[in-house]
Amino acid sequence: MWKHRDITFDISCPPEIEMDSYPGSIGQVITNFTQNAVVHAFKDSASGKISISCRQLKDKVEIVFADNGSGISKDNLERIFDPFFTTNRHQGGTGLGLHIVYNLVTQKLRGSITVTSGPNEGTCFTLLLPLEV
Repeated sequence: MWKHRDITFDISCPPEIEMDSYPGSIGQVITNFTQNAVVHAFKDSASGKISISCRQLKDKVEIVFADNGSGISKDNLERIFDPFFTTNRHQGGTGLGLHIVYNLVTQKLRGSITVTSGPNEGTCFTLLLPLEV
C-alpha cells in the first residue's frame, strides 16, 4: 500500500518489555491502523510519518500509534469504531477495520483504546494492554 509513497515509520519499543498475550491480534491492530493511515490520513499527500511507541506502566503496556496526516473530523471521530462506518465506501472500504480493532483490543486483549484527532492535526491511538492475558 505504501510501497511507492514517502511514508516513514518511527518505532520506539524497548526490547525488555515482555508480554504473555496474543501477538497475532496486536499485529492485526497495528496493520489496521497502518492501512487506515495510508488510505485516509495520507490520501491527499504523497508523504507522511507514522510513529509507534511502547512503554511499560506497571502491569500494563501502553502502545501509541500516531500519524501526522489529515486528521479526523469531530463528527466522524465519534463514529470510527462503529461497524460499517466508512468515509471510503466508494473505493471499497467496508467500515470494519476500526470496529475489528476495537473488539480485539477490548475483548481478546482485555485492554482499552482511546483516540485523539482533529482536522489537519493527525491522529493518535493509545492502547493500554495488560502484560498478561
